[in-house]
Amino acid sequence: METRLLGNKIAILLIIFCIAMANNPRIASADSTKSRTAARTEMENAVKDFHSYANPADVRVKHLDLAWDVLFDKKILKGTAVLTIARVSSDPHAPLILDTRHLNIEQVETSLDGSKYAKTTFNLGASDPILGAPLTIQLPERVAYVRIHYSTNPDASGLQWLEPAQTAGKKQPFMFTQSEAIHARSWIPLQDTPQVRVTYTARVHTPRQLLAVMSAENDSRTPRDGDYQFRMTQAVPSYLIALAVGDLSFRPLGKRTGVYAEPPVVDKAASEFSDTEKMVETTEKLYGPYRWGRYDLLVLPPSFPYGGMENPRLTFATPTVLAGDKSLVSLVAHELAHSWSGNLVTNATWSDFWLNEGFTVYLERRILE
Repeated sequence: METRLLGNKIAILLIIFCIAMANNPRIASADSTKSRTAARTEMENAVKDFHSYANPADVRVKHLDLAWDVLFDKKILKGTAVLTIARVSSDPHAPLILDTRHLNIEQVETSLDGSKYAKTTFNLGASDPILGAPLTIQLPERVAYVRIHYSTNPDASGLQWLEPAQTAGKKQPFMFTQSEAIHARSWIPLQDTPQVRVTYTARVHTPRQLLAVMSAENDSRTPRDGDYQFRMTQAVPSYLIALAVGDLSFRPLGKRTGVYAEPPVVDKAASEFSDTEKMVETTEKLYGPYRWGRYDLLVLPPSFPYGGMENPRLTFATPTVLAGDKSLVSLVAHELAHSWSGNLVTNATWSDFWLNEGFTVYLERRILE
């Protein structure tokens, strides 16, 4: 009995002590601080992109101005990338760290106003076969622009160079990009993570007989003169930046839809994808306005290794969907659905990629209904 009473008294004292500690503002504050710190650490670990070297928590790229010469004889892009940056952290000495893979970095410059540039120091780190190499750039105070002179390598994983024999027309070479998932770093020095969205412009010089198109504003009436300019005013993650150069023709499909393809293929493609405008209207009724302006398709040569790629404003599609009876146009519904799930709302890291594709498959099925 005495043992039981003693145990009860100890239990009561422990309850009173716990209540007092819980009501003690200093203790509660300390526990709350620990809780907040633990939650912040958990959140930071959850959104940390382990597939990127970039440091957007310190310095974030907001805009890209790109300029290239497309050199088919050397199978490289050669030019510049001007990055508009913003400091995020309070550390005034934090460098800018970018993702690269097999890029030849010739010179890096910085500028306060975008007009006068001065050389700065940079370091290209050790190369990993998957992730590539970090490019660390020292930033003077108040710098807002970074200009990088560089060229790609013929083995760039995000660039595919096709000989004429590999195309439908058999007369002209063809080049196209594939940036998803982490291949953008093989042709542009940037923060190659879906957490960072940028607007961009580009000026592309090609052989005169070829046409360049991008995941940006494309003018189907532009003269074929080998000098093409592009603008993308909606911010996109790096994996949605895309470029293609080849012997291309265009056919309209509706007031805001159309298809680019090689001349021997373009009419067949236009017939197969004739319901594209109706698909856009159907998806808008289900999920709200289409926010990218135009929705065009690019039918790539037979050697394109994917079914489709949802590059904004210009879906890249395989010619194998041109069955002649529209039986495979579900691919268009899927890539169009990405204009909402993926392109507007994007997975934070590639560990979360299932969210992107999972929701898109659901939207695709609803569109097809």
